[in-house]
Amino acid sequence: MKSKISALRQSRPGSFQNIACIRTNAMKYLPNFFKKGQLEKMFFLYPDPHFKRHKHKWRIISLALLTVYAYVLRPGGRIYAMTDVPELAEWMEEKMEAHPLFRRCYQLSLPINVEPSESLESAKAEDAVVGLLASGVTEEAQKATRDGRGATISVFERIPNPVSS
Repeated sequence: MKSKISALRQSRPGSFQNIACIRTNAMKYLPNFFKKGQLEKMFFLYPDPHFKRHKHKWRIISLALLTVYAYVLRPGGRIYAMTDVPELAEWMEEKMEAHPLFRRCYQLSLPINVEPSESLESAKAEDAVVGLLASGVTEEAQKATRDGRGATISVFERIPNPVSS
């Protein structure tokens, strides 16, 4: 990834200055890199499914980690999750729906029929990122398509902290 960022910067000097790659344990250190409410969007595209039950604790979407993500996301910020593993899609949906600081915006299953579905069109009109993800812009999405696998896109929005009484 670092080499791709370097190539982009060389091809368009002055651009791509707000992107970086750090090899670290985000599960432990994410709040050390971002201030509260600093991020507008977070992407979890084709994360490792950790199929074995005893490895589920390493999944990048969990209730504990969603609390960390809620800290670094501003209210109104969004989490975009995409996977071609149905069990993982279900897991991520379940965890995000259970967290009090996130609400579902969209959940789309791909591939969508030859004619774009109404739900995809309305999602794309409201959020351009959904259209980009649905078009298969990532290498992982292209590989899943080549291999004949569908994918699920889930979008959740960070809601403001509830007012305590």
